[in-house]
Amino acid sequence: MPFSKHGYPRPLILKNGQEVWLRPVRPKEDEKALFDFLEGLSADDRWYLDFDASDPETVRGCFINFKPQRLLPIVAVNQAGQVVGLGTLERNHPGARGHIGRIRVVVAGDYRNQRLGTYILLDLIQLAVNLGLRVLTAEFIRGIENPAIRAARRLDFFEQAVVPEYAKDPRGNRYDLVIMVKRIHRGYDDF
Repeated sequence: MPFSKHGYPRPLILKNGQEVWLRPVRPKEDEKALFDFLEGLSADDRWYLDFDASDPETVRGCFINFKPQRLLPIVAVNQAGQVVGLGTLERNHPGARGHIGRIRVVVAGDYRNQRLGTYILLDLIQLAVNLGLRVLTAEFIRGIENPAIRAARRLDFFEQAVVPEYAKDPRGNRYDLVIMVKRIHRGYDDF
């Protein structure tokens, strides 16, 4: 399994001093906690996800019955066992895009601005390195996910493209989609 050599579970200390643990999704154990996490997101947060968080079959298909050759989900779990963050690394099928991964990160409202999203993003980057991927992509809604865009930029993602007025909020306001890319360099040196 791709997670076996990745050092999970991994403890993280957030800016406020709280400890959370980062680890792969455990399908049988995490189903209820994942549903609780997704239900706990605000309606606005769920609106911008690229999957229907209210549909149990979609959630089960994505995060419970996932295929590790296609999708690797990780969760951040607090000391009470609640899922407070979710990250995914989606891999393309072999072929022309087999070296590319797509990442997504979602963090519970109470855990934002505590560096959790950055930690999850860093972990997904390391996972991609361990899997031999060469390019990572991420999509963000400008005006809605600006802190995530800034965090990705600090981790050497760059704007590859902007699709004007791609996303629409429930009130009809339109937002640009920012497609960001990170090139993973071969042969990082240890010191």
